[in-house]
Amino acid sequence: MCKVGDIILINKYNHGKETLDRHSFVVLSTDKDEIQGLEYDLVCNVMSSFHSEEHKRKKLKYPGNFIVKNDETTINKGNSKEGYIKAEQLYYFKRKDIDYTVIGSLSVEFFVELIQFI
Repeated sequence: MCKVGDIILINKYNHGKETLDRHSFVVLSTDKDEIQGLEYDLVCNVMSSFHSEEHKRKKLKYPGNFIVKNDETTINKGNSKEGYIKAEQLYYFKRKDIDYTVIGSLSVEFFVELIQFI
């Protein structure tokens, strides 16, 4: 079971017409709701890591990409890399339909900062 502020690894998820494998997300909400009749009980932002300094500069030019420093997270078996959250992209899931693992969490202070940014 995940909670708000957790970092989860989703093993497979649909993104448009594609099925994508193994990606990290930050849990924003676990409230049940629906959009145009489609139910969900999990709202997340996608997380990614930087591959190089050039990649970091490129990704941080987008105003919706929110940097995550290593000390702002607690990750089980983490890789100690900085990354970013795509704060303007919300993903809506039904937890019963996805295979995920909780792999860590954001610090409370950082989560509050993220929510204010969103």
